[in-house]
Amino acid sequence: MKKRYLRAVLLFLGIAGIIVYLLFPGEKKVKCLEKGLNFYPYADSASGVQYAEIEPLAFKCGLSNEGGHCGIGFPFSEYENWNLMDFLIIDMQSSADFEELIVQILTIDTRTKQDDRSTMKPVIKELKLEQNKKRYSIPMEHFYTPDYWFEQQKAKDTHNAKRFSAVAGIEIFSGWKNKIDKPLELKVESICLEGVNNTRFVLLVIYIGILIATAISVRIKI
Repeated sequence: MKKRYLRAVLLFLGIAGIIVYLLFPGEKKVKCLEKGLNFYPYADSASGVQYAEIEPLAFKCGLSNEGGHCGIGFPFSEYENWNLMDFLIIDMQSSADFEELIVQILTIDTRTKQDDRSTMKPVIKELKLEQNKKRYSIPMEHFYTPDYWFEQQKAKDTHNAKRFSAVAGIEIFSGWKNKIDKPLELKVESICLEGVNNTRFVLLVIYIGILIATAISVRIKI
């Protein structure tokens, strides 16, 4: 009888813990990049860029062929860990002829040479721009490393694994579906990351673990 009673109490405590966890959502963690970040132009006349004008958090450019890209990049003074972030959120305004944008996160790989962006591992996401849309929320799981990087670095694609433990910067530039001879303008208002604090989940796992350990201990003693 005593054994059955203890089991019922432990089961009730376990269910109660799960209910409390589900009823109270985790606290969201939001981190925004500083507006005073250093920046550099992402443009090259040899790659099909007619002209490019750049200023903090904004750029204007034109393409001479469909393979050209132009935009802006933001290097970080220190590597950042984005592993616990769930979304990358960008608030921006774009011109009417701007149809596609690429967001590229630069990460540190074992092949990365100091401050050499060409050897950093990129993870990208294409965005289809909409005139009446200002905010774009991108799940971190939607980013991927393009095949050409593995070919250039002669690296093996291990199921396209993404690691955001050492992020060196972010680049925003025109995609492959923009018209040539059309002015492309973009103004970034903010770049933020959002994630959920996992402390409550960790505490729940510990709590359930203690209950299971207690149940096993009681069973052995009785």
